[in-house]
Amino acid sequence: MKDNVKFYLGPHNLTSERIDFFIRKISDRYKNIEVKRYYGSEFNPEAFRDEIFENSLFVECRIIIVHQIEHIEKKVWTEFIFPSLEKISENVFALFEGLSVKVKTGEYAVETIEDAENLLKKIYRKSWQKRLSTVDFYEISKFLRLNPYEFALVIGVIEKHLENLVIRKLISEQEFIRRLKILSELDFNLKSGKISSEPGWEVLLLSLLDVSG
Repeated sequence: MKDNVKFYLGPHNLTSERIDFFIRKISDRYKNIEVKRYYGSEFNPEAFRDEIFENSLFVECRIIIVHQIEHIEKKVWTEFIFPSLEKISENVFALFEGLSVKVKTGEYAVETIEDAENLLKKIYRKSWQKRLSTVDFYEISKFLRLNPYEFALVIGVIEKHLENLVIRKLISEQEFIRRLKILSELDFNLKSGKISSEPGWEVLLLSLLDVSG
């Protein structure tokens, strides 16, 4: 898998945030960066191919961004884009973003970015489950990566999950009180800054959740 080729699928405002974040991260590694942008609605495959193979003595790194990839036809992908990506240099990064893509991306990494509200609804629907799976926990982690300061929403969902468990008598009231106390302390530590609200703190929830593989 080539780490310098990435696909971001989802609403434009969210995919743009991920691309901006990627550019900032790359800027820490290279001093001289050149960013070129293309748009699927007016995509020029020959120009894109030439851009991939262009060499410059004055630029350390080039980032080629293709927006609106849902407008690019399958033939263009198979005849121009993918053959060019096979020979992409290590200091050239190709980022593709859009609502969807008309071909399978094969070995290239694809990140599907959902609206925060939809992710939260998914987590809330699962609050009735006795055991949350590792996939469910991944959904929580994903939500926090996209919305690092929305920890209060996650705390609220987990509290609802515990309430549902005690209502259905899947845990005892004593166990409910014990877990709720831990959750309240975690909430206080996050709000007071004793625990960083940056993504990663959610592993502390594992002591409260019955997580299955």
